[in-house]
Amino acid sequence: MPSPIAPARHARSTILIGSIASVRTAGRFDEYAARLLPADREVLVGAVAGSWIPIDVAFAHYQACDTLGFPVDQQVANGRATFDKTRGTLLGTLVRMAKAGGMTPWSVFPYWQRFWERGYDGGGVRVTKVGHKEVRVELVSFRLADSRYFRNALRGLVTGLTELFAAKAYATERPGPRAAGSTTLRLQWA
Repeated sequence: MPSPIAPARHARSTILIGSIASVRTAGRFDEYAARLLPADREVLVGAVAGSWIPIDVAFAHYQACDTLGFPVDQQVANGRATFDKTRGTLLGTLVRMAKAGGMTPWSVFPYWQRFWERGYDGGGVRVTKVGHKEVRVELVSFRLADSRYFRNALRGLVTGLTELFAAKAYATERPGPRAAGSTTLRLQWA
């Protein structure tokens, strides 16, 4: 993790555009848009790829998604779909490396903070080895982690990223209490 860790200030619009597209694909866009304040809706719906969105507006997006009542498996699938839509834009070099072959998840874990910084301004991510094909992924100083929808969508995103280098990946959130602005995932792969 970076030191010091600044609280998240911005999210990359590309991620939010992908997330909104997942809500639209699920046929829930109008209901979602109605749950946003007009100023937040204007920023989110009018966002262009590659710009920074204030974290408060990004949080409003995930709060609106929280209220839609998607089942957990749909939240995870939406996160995976968001990854699939944005991976080339945010992780172009990584995707090219994956296509070249010969890499494993262990090859990229040291760079996750760098990848993080392409999508978020502030906050931090740490990946810690737990087993032969298992790591703990921790997010800190990251307000979006206070959204259940975001945490479940993150599972889909992390799974998609890992599956660039493994046949199958599984991500679960650590049960129990968590500090505000943080979450911990257990990530395994085959």
